Amino acid sequence: MARQSSSIKEFFWNDWVFFYQKKSIKNLYLRLNERGEFCLSLPYHYALEDIEKFLIKNEDWIKKAWLDFQNKTNEADQVYFLGKKYRLILKENLFKTKILKNEIHTPSKLEFESFLRKNSKIIFSFYLKRWTQKTGLFYTHLSIKKMKTRWGSCNHKKGYINLNLKLLEKSLKAIEYVILHEIAHLKYPNHSQEFYDFLAFYMKDFRQREKEFKK
Repeated sequence: MARQSSSIKEFFWNDWVFFYQKKSIKNLYLRLNERGEFCLSLPYHYALEDIEKFLIKNEDWIKKAWLDFQNKTNEADQVYFLGKKYRLILKENLFKTKILKNEIHTPSKLEFESFLRKNSKIIFSFYLKRWTQKTGLFYTHLSIKKMKTRWGSCNHKKGYINLNLKLLEKSLKAIEYVILHEIAHLKYPNHSQEFYDFLAFYMKDFRQREKEFKK
């Protein structure tokens, strides 16, 4: 990333670049900023040839700080979509989100969420249509939103079904199970034996699918 201030200069050491700036301070300070840049603040009297001595002395800290940053960055950039893990890559020049082999490229996180919402509506509506036709139970309204504690919910009196947007992190089989689960609540509002018998009748492997939410 280009530096805006002309007073900030670069120092290269061991394949790393260190940005440094001289200030009215007594001691040298080194930090790793949120962009993954090593930044040095030097006293005005500090000789540039002494920077390398300082870096050699603090090499272990530098390596650890960089490794911690990389691990944190990798975790933050990982997303799950339909049961598979991808690395999310932001590319501002893209027009829309694209899924590659192990990466999802998107122009922004806002557009990526729009991508998730569009796909959630398509996928959820597909399974809702399939299972309402098979069971003869019909809902009146679908709401897709982010929920902290539930994958789905059902208001059996009004016929409302709510599904968690984060369901898209799970496999299609797991998503289908949750949708049938909520449809079953249209007839059985609690988790009675009749409710589970209903699930087993229409989806014999529902217990296996359920395990994905307990990992």
